[in-house]
Amino acid sequence: MCRNDRQEDRTAFLTIMMLFALCFHGAEAFALDLGGHGHDTPVVMERVTVTAEKIEEYIQNHPQQVTAVERQEILERNFLSVEETLNSMPGVEVRPSAGIGSRISIRGSGKSGGVLVLLNGRPLNSSQYGGADLSTIPIEIVRSVTVFKPPVPVWLGPGASDGAISIITHDFQPKTDEKKRGKTRVRVSAGSFGLAEGSVSHVAPLTDGSAMVTAAGTRKDGRRSNNDKDKGTFSAHWDHKTESAVQYDLNGRYYISEYGSPGPTDNPTPDARQRYGKGSADFQIRGFAGEIGDYSLKAYADRVDLEDESQSGLTSDLKDLRFGMKADTTWSEESDIWALRVGGILERDDADHTITGDHHRVSAGLHAQYDRHFGPVTATLGLRGDHTSDFDFNPGFSGGLSYALSEKSLIRANAGYTVNVPTFGQLYQPAHGSYDQVRGNPDLDEENIWSYDLGAEYRFRKDRLIQATLFRTDTRDPIVYLRGDDLIYRPVNADRAWRHGIELAFKYAWDMGLSADVSYILQDSENRETGKELAYTPGHKFKTTLKYVLPRLDTRLETTLRYEAERFSEAEARESQKLDDFVTIDLKAVQPLTVREMPLELFINIYNLFDADFEFHHGYPDDGIRFVAGMNLTF
Repeated sequence: MCRNDRQEDRTAFLTIMMLFALCFHGAEAFALDLGGHGHDTPVVMERVTVTAEKIEEYIQNHPQQVTAVERQEILERNFLSVEETLNSMPGVEVRPSAGIGSRISIRGSGKSGGVLVLLNGRPLNSSQYGGADLSTIPIEIVRSVTVFKPPVPVWLGPGASDGAISIITHDFQPKTDEKKRGKTRVRVSAGSFGLAEGSVSHVAPLTDGSAMVTAAGTRKDGRRSNNDKDKGTFSAHWDHKTESAVQYDLNGRYYISEYGSPGPTDNPTPDARQRYGKGSADFQIRGFAGEIGDYSLKAYADRVDLEDESQSGLTSDLKDLRFGMKADTTWSEESDIWALRVGGILERDDADHTITGDHHRVSAGLHAQYDRHFGPVTATLGLRGDHTSDFDFNPGFSGGLSYALSEKSLIRANAGYTVNVPTFGQLYQPAHGSYDQVRGNPDLDEENIWSYDLGAEYRFRKDRLIQATLFRTDTRDPIVYLRGDDLIYRPVNADRAWRHGIELAFKYAWDMGLSADVSYILQDSENRETGKELAYTPGHKFKTTLKYVLPRLDTRLETTLRYEAERFSEAEARESQKLDDFVTIDLKAVQPLTVREMPLELFINIYNLFDADFEFHHGYPDDGIRFVAGMNLTF
């Protein structure tokens, strides 16, 4: 970034810090003045509600476009993973990536690294590889998955230029009889390409809290050679609520996998392998700040170990240690006329790579967002400032307006600005692919992104709605990947890029038990340096899901049709790397039964029913038609 741009950022940052100081002092005054009680006044409330959990209120009353899947739907539709849950949501696609992580597309974007992923309010994205490996989160512990489409509110965090995903775990609020005896859930399944998987989870009631343990393992192959993958996960959870309504949560997770890295078909690596392990620990305190506020304090740590054996036999190791703290507070007037959110984050990330050496990054950020209701109008304004030790200061902004034309119709408008700092993987050596395929670039600059949307929504009732949203994104210094003559991808900064389009969504449920979810994206994009469209950004994306429950048998049936138009897999948009359009159809069936008073479900999922031949990435063909069948037993 040039010196003038950095000076502008410093000026903006200082301005933001002054606003933050005013917000902190003002919030404290609000809490003391409107809270109206001292230390001797008891606080009696049913449960703690914190910023990360106020999703439903945000969906209904704020300008940002938000969609969510709750625990009940996860169970009813028998989602087998977080990735499958996200794939069911309108305008969201998750595709497998070579090695670690997944390629996430929200509202047609092809830039997976611009999606912020939060677990219980804390960031999962790392400085090393940017994205988050969703497979490290067992679906058994997930309570809800929420997607924020850009522009994303600043209180969620930095680096959310292409959307944000909030995953909340545990706190399942068991039924009265379950509070006394606990609950165990077992899943066993098998399928195509030698797939075998199993999981077990148990929730145990404790005095004023609960504990939960989960273990799962998977073994699978693929249609190509060296495309096998073994993985296992273990997680443990403990929570406790005090008489003063303060709740403590402690979580630990460990994930390990060993897999082949086959490479693209034009540069195969039949002997390249990777071994990946990740351990995580989180501690959270949640409570009330006076009578009108609540707070959450989080401390977290992640440890990653990656062993990469290239086709040539060269073996490199990556060790990454990240730890941080995050605080969020929310004050809201009793009748919800206004709300003020203030928070901050402090994080350190240390990476040690055999080839590229040691690297570390310290980052700190503060945010403040004010929401105000004026009758049918809701206005929101948020500011944040972030500092990283290797890229200095970066400001952020989000703002929006919504107007309720009636109880059933709503108009929304939003704008936002964010900065994406290059990850260690982009700067030095990626962790998501073999050394034979991808390298880093230490000369990268930050991306600067403005995003806007304008939408309208009409709700016939809760399960019947139609939405239309115009959107646009403008990016300065976008990071794109070029493939050299050695067939290795390397990131570079382009000059400028834009993407705009319209997103349509339709949801309708009939009283006969049939429901339909339809989403369609029409868009255009351009890398202004080349005049070509952006990579992984098709002009058309369509998805429709039909669900039906057979009467008497209660069999739950579901089918999903997906269409994706032609797109390119690299920045130069060469015809040799154009990916063809495709249509796929998936089927699901779940049959509930009862065995000795224990709920039992038999299920079967069929993917790519008509064996469509296509590639998600250049040189990585889909495995074609495949199935998984199994059972869920709860006792």
